[in-house]
Amino acid sequence: MTQPETPATEERQPAETAPLWRRAAALFYDLLFVIALLILATFLALAVTRGEPVPPDGPGQWLYRAWLLAWIAGYFVFFWCRVGQTPGMKVWRLLLLRQPPRSCAGPAFLRFLYGVFSLCLAGLPFLLALADEKRRTWIDRKLGMRVVRLLPRRR
Repeated sequence: MTQPETPATEERQPAETAPLWRRAAALFYDLLFVIALLILATFLALAVTRGEPVPPDGPGQWLYRAWLLAWIAGYFVFFWCRVGQTPGMKVWRLLLLRQPPRSCAGPAFLRFLYGVFSLCLAGLPFLLALADEKRRTWIDRKLGMRVVRLLPRRR
């Protein structure tokens, strides 16, 4: 499946692979959206529990954490598959390209899991991208994806 064309991406053309600092900035920007999303998810969880907080231990806490993680995964997978960029990536002019004819949801979810794993390790696996000539992370190479920086269209 080729990358969908949107008005925002039609005006720009892909350039070189995005540097890690730009990806980190986009992730920080997306964090603001994720916080808002987690507030919504918590509000919905409180509606289910009729306003009672989730006990700090036991299966309810793990179910609540899985619920929140599913919302975060849904945010990233939705935007990566729908337009190839999250709102934070759009602001920093980044685009996720994937090899055709791959499906999107499975690889995007694996990319999300790798990102969570990398963040748990203080981002060290992302630093391995510095050793790659195209600055791709391990998961990018494995899944045939690439994050590029978009430049303004030539006039």
